[in-house]
Amino acid sequence: MAWELGQDRTGQESNHPGRWLARLPAIERPMLLLRWLALLLVIVLHLFDRSTSGVLLPVPAMVLIVAGYNVLLLILMRYVRWLQQPLNYLAIDTAVSTLAVYLTGGYHSSFFVLYVFITIGAAFQLELARTIVVALGIGLIYVGACYLSPAGLESPYAQYILAAKLFLLLVVAVLCGLLLEQLRREHQETERERALAGRLKALNDLFQELNTTLDLDHTLQIVAQAPKDLLDADFTSIALLDDGGEWLSIAAAAGMDAALFSGQHWSADDDQILQLVFSGQPHVADEAQLVESRRHYASLLSESALPRLASVVSIPLMLNDKPLGVLDVAFSKRRAFTDEDLAFLQGLGQEAALAIRNARTYEWERDQVTRLRALDKLQESFVSSVSHELRTPLTCIRTSTDLLAATSARFSEDQKELVRTIGHHVGRLEGLVADLLEITKLEAGQVVLSKQPSDLRPIAERVVETLRPLTVRKGQAVELSLPEQASPVDIDRRRIEQVLTNILSNAIKFTPKRGHIRVSVLEVWEGVQVCVSDDGPGIAEDDQTRVFDKFYVVTDDRGLSGVGLGLYIARQMIELHGGRIWVESQIEEGSTFCFELPKMSEEGAP
Repeated sequence: MAWELGQDRTGQESNHPGRWLARLPAIERPMLLLRWLALLLVIVLHLFDRSTSGVLLPVPAMVLIVAGYNVLLLILMRYVRWLQQPLNYLAIDTAVSTLAVYLTGGYHSSFFVLYVFITIGAAFQLELARTIVVALGIGLIYVGACYLSPAGLESPYAQYILAAKLFLLLVVAVLCGLLLEQLRREHQETERERALAGRLKALNDLFQELNTTLDLDHTLQIVAQAPKDLLDADFTSIALLDDGGEWLSIAAAAGMDAALFSGQHWSADDDQILQLVFSGQPHVADEAQLVESRRHYASLLSESALPRLASVVSIPLMLNDKPLGVLDVAFSKRRAFTDEDLAFLQGLGQEAALAIRNARTYEWERDQVTRLRALDKLQESFVSSVSHELRTPLTCIRTSTDLLAATSARFSEDQKELVRTIGHHVGRLEGLVADLLEITKLEAGQVVLSKQPSDLRPIAERVVETLRPLTVRKGQAVELSLPEQASPVDIDRRRIEQVLTNILSNAIKFTPKRGHIRVSVLEVWEGVQVCVSDDGPGIAEDDQTRVFDKFYVVTDDRGLSGVGLGLYIARQMIELHGGRIWVESQIEEGSTFCFELPKMSEEGAP
């Protein structure tokens, strides 16, 4: 394990030992401190060792030599990179410890403690099996040092001490190896959970950001940037299928300008692309596979502006088993993708597919709304223009018809009937033009109500009397039901009279000859209702919710229909007054159209 030398604020290597020690990895700092603890323990054990057999150099002198070695090693480690590798200086420690054991008594030397600390240091760097091998090797070196020592190994006592120390060395190796192996696993698991939590948080933040935008280009750029930031990728791209599913082209990229791929597209019929897009599973490719099997990346690799790609993982973007495209995450260096990496990218791909679908749907609906608004504006302009253009010739026709009617005394009966027919149809056209102009004003918000407290009973009587000639002509019976008293309502009388006229005209039109129509005014809890009932053919349930829509018409068995304006205008007028309008009907049993207007309060407000 290597570490970097400490640097001061100017970026130069720091010569201060304390700063350099602080820059050491967390594991190396206690190991250097343990060296001095080992020397202290050597001195303590020497106090209990009374044997002088084979001692060539006194233990205190050897302790000073080893201490000097430690200081020298600490200095050299700052300049010699080879010594910055723990296993390298542990090997030198083993040689120095062997020399100390040989010079200070062999099998009974207290410097054996240094072997124990070397074994512990090796356990910090190696897994269990290699730590045991190192311990065995150190044990053999220790046996050799004891055998060559003047103290020798001839006595059973010496052999017993040697065996006990070798056993201790193996026990230390096994225990430290097992303990540190468990600590490493827990550390890796902790780091994995921390990384997973970080990615989940990043995904959650990303999903929240995706949920705040429905702009397709912005959505694609967010998705392309996410794996580059979270996995430290060199290049990411999103290739989408066109609406017909025939071509695949780059729609967004991070780490490279997407404009480089403008105009490039690849046929979706290609076997490799079909397998990639429709597989639903991540595809990991190295550099060789990129050139051989990925035609679109082969073309990307040929771009001089692109970095050379060594590893790429491709995530199909699918929603409800429907392919949308592919997310490619590329690295310039070889990388092994873990299950967590692939799971993270698959989750990102799933969310990206949903966000892309939502953004596309939003754009399509926005385009549709824009087109509909343009059509509505064109329709309103057309209706307004045609209505105004029709009024002039209709006025001329009406004037001519009135002049003809004034001089009809010398006409034959057939001629008089023709004049009456012309006048009737001119009246219908004038009513249609008036309705069209009324709609234009309503939708432009130009209708201003002139409200005043009013009684609905005389309004109902006036409308019935106005339309009585039509009912007499068809032999229809009209019943008018009015209460003795009715609360006043704040209304524009002309507009409400227009509403009732439209409703009653429809009833007269669709009620058969000699049919019955009933107009009633009744007071309810919060308002006053006006209802028009007939015994006509009735309205189907599906049509009842639409009869108040603009230009919606219902045709009966006799082919009678209107242009779908009268009831639409009626609804608009009633809603402007703060009321409501509805219909109740059954096939072959007639219809009842009602509207309700709010009562005036005691203070005079509705």
